[in-house]
Amino acid sequence: MNKLLAGGLIMFSIFTGCSQGSAPVENPVAVESGKAAVVYFSWSPDGNTRFAAETIAAKLGAKTFEIKAEKPYSNDYSTCCDEAKPECTGKQLRAILPIDGLDASQYDVIFVGTPNWWGTMAPPVRTWVTQNATALEGKTVCVFQTNGGGGMQRVGKEFAELVPNSNVLPAQAFSGSSIRRNVAALEKFVTDRVRMK
Repeated sequence: MNKLLAGGLIMFSIFTGCSQGSAPVENPVAVESGKAAVVYFSWSPDGNTRFAAETIAAKLGAKTFEIKAEKPYSNDYSTCCDEAKPECTGKQLRAILPIDGLDASQYDVIFVGTPNWWGTMAPPVRTWVTQNATALEGKTVCVFQTNGGGGMQRVGKEFAELVPNSNVLPAQAFSGSSIRRNVAALEKFVTDRVRMK
């Protein structure tokens, strides 16, 4: 990416704050305690998507479940980008490990988090959603993504296409550069979409 464009995207993120690509939800979905879960993939152990997922789960009082690639991506960001690009542009799946204790069919509301890679969801998230499309039928799904300034792009649209029989609420993008300073925006994402019974 050219440096001028990258700088412009960073400045855009600073001026627009943490939350991007938001659409209001008129009537938050009512959910009982214990019937919501947060499922996410994060590239690094202290990554932005993990932070978002844990903050959202704390607000919900919900469990978090991490999606992990069977073959992890490189710890080097540039190498990871090279590995992920053909998977993302080709909408390919990447094998994932089983997630202990997660049965998506047991939840009424599921928040799903992903980094925005090449304009779409990370391949391990695409894999999990594809594998669980039947379990997600009739469920309310809330998608959130973190990015380095690219905004929503195709994440929400392509996610919804994978689960046409689910109630996918408007997705939300969060700028990774400011996410740790904007816990309130993450919490508002939750309260705008669900209310606890």
